[in-house]
Amino acid sequence: MKKIFALLVVSSVLIVGCKNGCKKKGDTPPSNEDSLNVNLGERADSLQNNPPVHIDSVQLKASKDSILTSLTKEVLTIFKNKQYTRLDSLIHPEEGVRFSPYATILPEDNRFSREAFQKLVTANKNKKLNWGNYDGSGDPILLTPAEYFGKFVYDANFVSPQKFDINDFIQTGNSVNNLRSKYEGCDFTESHSSGTKKYGEMDWKSVRLVFKEVNGKYYLVGVVHDQWTI
Repeated sequence: MKKIFALLVVSSVLIVGCKNGCKKKGDTPPSNEDSLNVNLGERADSLQNNPPVHIDSVQLKASKDSILTSLTKEVLTIFKNKQYTRLDSLIHPEEGVRFSPYATILPEDNRFSREAFQKLVTANKNKKLNWGNYDGSGDPILLTPAEYFGKFVYDANFVSPQKFDINDFIQTGNSVNNLRSKYEGCDFTESHSSGTKKYGEMDWKSVRLVFKEVNGKYYLVGVVHDQWTI
């Protein structure tokens, strides 16, 4: 009886020991790697060596300002050299371009599509159009395209202006300046000539070019002339 009891005790010890410490052939220890077998240390190193790219808002503004500055010079050079047909590709493809002789932009100001502008400066280049009314007298502004551009677009050295700004007004006169409301959501540049001491700088002039973005590209939608008015 004692022998049977002893055998039972020995068997129990062997069974418990096997459960706690025995392993079958081919068993592998638990792994510390994740299910995708990605080395987390390497992942961290990769993120440090290739950090996420963040575009600085200052860089974006600088880039846009550079584009608008370049476009302004291109447009004004066209008017300076009287190579008007070259303006075609810069005009907004749907809205066209509107010309305003003074700061107050009116619904009746002349607006031209690309095709209409090409016809204006070629087939109709010697035709006088009504471009609005002269400040003070109220007489109609009856001028050929070249005459208008010489008096109400490029009437100072705007390619190399005395002052230049983007989306800010340098000087305004007595005329109501409604550019922001008429061209909401657009960008504009102002090229400015300060005038002469002889006339107390009352003969200052500005031309504002208004641009609208389409799929990342800027097109000309407005040419607004400004000067001292009564």
